[in-house]
Amino acid sequence: MILAKGVLRPTEDQNAILEGMEEELAQVLQRPAPPAETVIAACDALAGRLLEGEFDGLLAALGLEERFSKEQVRSAAALMRRDSLEYKLEQELGRDFSVPCRLEPPHAGLSFTRQVLPLGVLFHIAAGNVDGLPAYSVVEGLLTGNVNILKLPQADQGLSVLLLKALVDQAPELSPYVWVFDTPSDDLPAMERMAELSDGIVVWGGEGAVSAIRRLAPQGSKLIEWGHRLSFAYVTAGGRDPEALAALARHILTTRQLLCSSCQTIFLDTGDREEVLDFCRSFLPVLEAAAREAPPLDPGSAAQVTLALYTRTLEEAAHSDGRRLLRGEGCSLTACADGELELSWQFGNPLVKPLPREKLFPMLRRHKGVLQTAGLLCAPEEREALSLLLLRAGVVRVTGPGEMSRSTCGDAHDGEYPLRRYTRITER
Repeated sequence: MILAKGVLRPTEDQNAILEGMEEELAQVLQRPAPPAETVIAACDALAGRLLEGEFDGLLAALGLEERFSKEQVRSAAALMRRDSLEYKLEQELGRDFSVPCRLEPPHAGLSFTRQVLPLGVLFHIAAGNVDGLPAYSVVEGLLTGNVNILKLPQADQGLSVLLLKALVDQAPELSPYVWVFDTPSDDLPAMERMAELSDGIVVWGGEGAVSAIRRLAPQGSKLIEWGHRLSFAYVTAGGRDPEALAALARHILTTRQLLCSSCQTIFLDTGDREEVLDFCRSFLPVLEAAAREAPPLDPGSAAQVTLALYTRTLEEAAHSDGRRLLRGEGCSLTACADGELELSWQFGNPLVKPLPREKLFPMLRRHKGVLQTAGLLCAPEEREALSLLLLRAGVVRVTGPGEMSRSTCGDAHDGEYPLRRYTRITER
């Protein structure tokens, strides 16, 4: 399904639409962009409709009702409310960011007008690990006055295109600024055409996806990467509070470890392997309790985990690599001897590793390009010093164990404000 100028069209129309887009975009870009207020008002109205249950039938029709609890719907709607978007704009760009400003720099003997303008056309290549994220990426582009071309991820199931259709129906003046395609990633000619039309390419995904887009991007196009990141928990002796550990377990099972902010590895402030095993034995029942409360895995994910655990069991029987698997009901823990950050099997199967704090900084610096969130479980008097150590090593965000995947208006993406990257500073 394609959304072009406010109209839903079949996938088969893709090439015909792309063929005529350059001329249409040129006409749109010559006009003043819609003010941010237009976008905010439309999003606020859409959020209200979402809270009133108007889209419950849509979620059911798409088979997504089980993935969206009432709390998740409220959280998504909160990000789209007027006060949230106004806060986001002021936080990232400042009040009245688009108003021209007359400047007279000292010692220059001249004056000129400086103005923040949209980058132009943004090509969003979205990931499918967060429901609705593709649509929100387009909203960020709209807030800054850009034309937005969105390539849907395969896992979107039509949610984003229908949400954006509802948005442009709410404010028809936004329709020339939203183009959505369900192009498969192997349709390189179409992808190259979208890239050619763009001033910036916003890519969400792993290193493989980012590398592919680097090769695809035309010379001079701005590449805005929101790549995959790794997150972890760090637990000291003074932080093994039952409530904090239960919150960490709920986070692991609620997110299924599928988000960049999900805990993949639990590091313990120790160099003792036996202490790692003792922690696993005591934490496994806590993780099992969280697993019983979590929705069941879909058959494909369940099969993936079962195969991984079976393979791990065979490896342990064949040889010892310093790892020991502790299987639980709907989850597992793997006690490791090394202290390196890595991706787990996900879906409730974290790694547990020894990492004394004197080795914490050098280890994190080896992974500085992929760090995101650290869930810190420590004594109150340790928190400030450990937080600064983690941040100086390259971690973007330090939170409590249950807040690792929190989402609030004005959040930075991987340590940067997206709206700043979607604009340019001009002078005349």
